[in-house]
Amino acid sequence: MGKIDCARSVREIIEQHPEVRNVFDRHGLKGCGGEQGPEETLEFFARVHQVNLDELLGELEAEIAHPSKSSQIYQETLADTIYRRFFKAGIAIVLTIGGFWGAVSLAEIALHRNFLRVELLPAIHAHAHAMIFGWVGLFVMGFAYQSFPRFKQTTLWRPGLANLSFYLMLAGIGLRALAEMLQHQVAGLVLGGVAAVAEFVAVSLFVAIILKTGKQSIVPHNPYEKFIFGALFWFWVQAIVTDVFFFTTATAVGQQQLVHRIALIDGPLRDIQLFGFASMMIAGVSQRFVPLVYGLKRPRHDHQSLIFWLMNGSLVLDVVSYLLLVSTGDPVYGVALEAAYVLMFVWAVMLVRQLGIFSTPADKDRSWKFIRASYVWLLASVAMLPFFLIYGALTHQVFAHAYMGAHRHAFTVGFISMMILGVAARVVPILAGVGSEQVSSLWGPFVLLNIGCAGRVVLQLLTDFAPHAAYSLVGFTGFIEVSALAWWGIELWHTMNLAKTHRPRLLERPVFISAP
Repeated sequence: MGKIDCARSVREIIEQHPEVRNVFDRHGLKGCGGEQGPEETLEFFARVHQVNLDELLGELEAEIAHPSKSSQIYQETLADTIYRRFFKAGIAIVLTIGGFWGAVSLAEIALHRNFLRVELLPAIHAHAHAMIFGWVGLFVMGFAYQSFPRFKQTTLWRPGLANLSFYLMLAGIGLRALAEMLQHQVAGLVLGGVAAVAEFVAVSLFVAIILKTGKQSIVPHNPYEKFIFGALFWFWVQAIVTDVFFFTTATAVGQQQLVHRIALIDGPLRDIQLFGFASMMIAGVSQRFVPLVYGLKRPRHDHQSLIFWLMNGSLVLDVVSYLLLVSTGDPVYGVALEAAYVLMFVWAVMLVRQLGIFSTPADKDRSWKFIRASYVWLLASVAMLPFFLIYGALTHQVFAHAYMGAHRHAFTVGFISMMILGVAARVVPILAGVGSEQVSSLWGPFVLLNIGCAGRVVLQLLTDFAPHAAYSLVGFTGFIEVSALAWWGIELWHTMNLAKTHRPRLLERPVFISAP
């Protein structure tokens, strides 16, 4: 028997030697790429799954020489394909009640030249909720259900419950959107209550499934996992706070009480969602995914623990100091809030350095431009935070709505959404067993999303200084972003569908195994 060339794809090796499927499955392949596996090289598989290449080669050679009796034909399971329904639902939501509805609201704001229109609040809150639960939440859940078991070299605990969490989440998102539009009616409160239960159970199931999946693994804990578990905690917390927010606003008497309650709760809720849930999850996944997938150099000094505690500490300080500042008006709490904002910028810089985002990747891919741009937007958005209170004082505003809105848009679209686009663009072709020659470069949606996001951020800031010109243009930026998401979403949807129709090709020559 010859040696296997590690530059060959996993698909080629499995097609030539089906008996080695069990070896790959032991190291986390499972349903990646379907029956024949992905088009990625053996060397890439070993690096991403953190397997010693020489040891893997030895196992493959041993299996080929003496096939084990337990070898069996691969059969697709729910755990292998469950990510598709989450991703497709996320795309559908962002192009309807998520991003598109937000773009329509922005156009109406631009038409009336006012970001503070109270009558638009139900639509704005429904849009924001759909983006957090339906866009970010569904992609996080789908990715976690598919990837976390493979990271831990185990199987997904109770796939049936994972599937239930999907339908509960969809029901909750839809009912919450209706409840927001009917919130001052009895029907709205009832729908809001049902949505709250459905979403809380869905999030609780998700947290329990991931924790149980990790517990059944024999792989030692990795430092990145504390970010994942921290994100799960904040995801669960925000599921409670968002319902408190809904019912306090839905039961407010008069516009003054409504505005006061929004001012008190909305800020902490969004920061928990963005800095607690989304950022913590992205930080954890990035440390497990980005350096290995793109071949980035490891940092000289590992600061993962410090970054983790800075992220959590700054968030707690932010929420507490904000609530006290709004409640008492004491400027001392403004100083504490400013300290929280500075710490957020510090951990963002440290995270970028930890990942080596601005180093040269060994393996470039169409998704790399999204990943790097995402972290550029992270730095830009958190760099704005320490100047928020200063900006408000200079412009004589108690709360600088345009400034904070520009920051949040840079963070949600520039950082979070850009990261979703990048990770999905890299992972989905691998899961579908699709080669790079079968997918587009995605330069179109990349350019459009950056133009739309930059335009929105700059123009929203300019509404404080040149309102006539800024409002005339800002309404178009939302539709530019939705166009980018639609372009990307259609391509991703098509790639996922290729997994159902892909057929193995016959090898024209044998595959040999050899270490580099």
